[in-house]
Amino acid sequence: MSGDFPPEILVEILHRLPVKSLVKFTSVCKAWNSLITDQTFIFDHLDQTIQASNGNGSLFLQLYRRTREAGNQCFDYEEFYSLYSHNQQIDHFSVERFPLSRLFQLYDYSTVVGTCDGLVCIADYSILDLATILIWNPSIRKYMVLPEPILTYSTGNRQHERYQLFFGFGFDAKNKDYKVIRFVTLGDKESVPQVEVFSLASRSWRSIPFRASPFLLSQYLRNIPQVFVNGVVHWVVCRRSDDHILNFILSFDVVEETFGELTLPQHLRESTSVLSILQGGDSLCVLHTYCEEDKYFYSIWVMKEYGVAGSWNEVFRSDLKLCGGISTVLALCADGKVVLVLKGRDVVLLDPVTQLVKPLTDLKCFNAFAGSYVKSLVFINGEPDVMSC
Repeated sequence: MSGDFPPEILVEILHRLPVKSLVKFTSVCKAWNSLITDQTFIFDHLDQTIQASNGNGSLFLQLYRRTREAGNQCFDYEEFYSLYSHNQQIDHFSVERFPLSRLFQLYDYSTVVGTCDGLVCIADYSILDLATILIWNPSIRKYMVLPEPILTYSTGNRQHERYQLFFGFGFDAKNKDYKVIRFVTLGDKESVPQVEVFSLASRSWRSIPFRASPFLLSQYLRNIPQVFVNGVVHWVVCRRSDDHILNFILSFDVVEETFGELTLPQHLRESTSVLSILQGGDSLCVLHTYCEEDKYFYSIWVMKEYGVAGSWNEVFRSDLKLCGGISTVLALCADGKVVLVLKGRDVVLLDPVTQLVKPLTDLKCFNAFAGSYVKSLVFINGEPDVMSC
């Protein structure tokens, strides 16, 4: 296997090669295949890739384009996935588009729960009992469908339609394990959700206790992905206090599998406007949409020091009329640029300092997701439940 190199030097060289090359090298010989598909090598390569990116990984986009069927008012939906890698030296984006498996097109509407290192979690929310969840590695075109969860509800139950699902996705660095968190809760009142966790390592679901105070699920949460930062998954939720609604961040430690709460700045905590968690690279961000003097604004708040309540800072504030009209804020990049969907359905990258706008795609979309991404070899070792797309 080593040829002219000592084995340890060869391994170090392979750790620094791109995923595409390593996939090809699995066909060189049995020894190289055994090395590259080994779990230790896979995660060592991932660690090396993350370190080399220096917080400037790629941007993963999911775009939905709505098309009208001829002769009626019905709409079809086309789904696109792309990866944008930024070369800061020449200020250029290279774009890689991912072909869709037929499986992804079987559902009316799927949502990206989140991205975590080299994997993407996708869920179909259309039917409570049948919500399909996928874990996908776009870089090597591999995915798996998660087994059926433990918590299901009969469609004969009158309260069935009142239940809501929401998810989380994160990486357990201690045990080298990706985990999906699935909540089932009543959407119209404060309640203690039922919670289960899927472990990719064990390929199974486990019910876990929810040891925290009841909360009210935001009506916007279902359309806003969670955020995984600092080994913790986060959602913005709220709780009633007397006649007021108090917003806070619900957290889930992926290693310890424990819940906690993070405090927002006072005016966000008491705001009746729209709050949502936001992808912000390695930082925890919150998006605030509000009205002031008959004008609508977006503002992005970043927790500069994780877990410290007083470390929230506003890093971006804009009238929704900027750039001809902002429809949605998708993400805050590590370099401070903001990913936006404009009123004309264009997806762009805005530099808040220079106010320069760079189109990210020529596709018009009615809905989109943006998340950070680094390429990985996870799923390369050919488990029987992993499929190609």
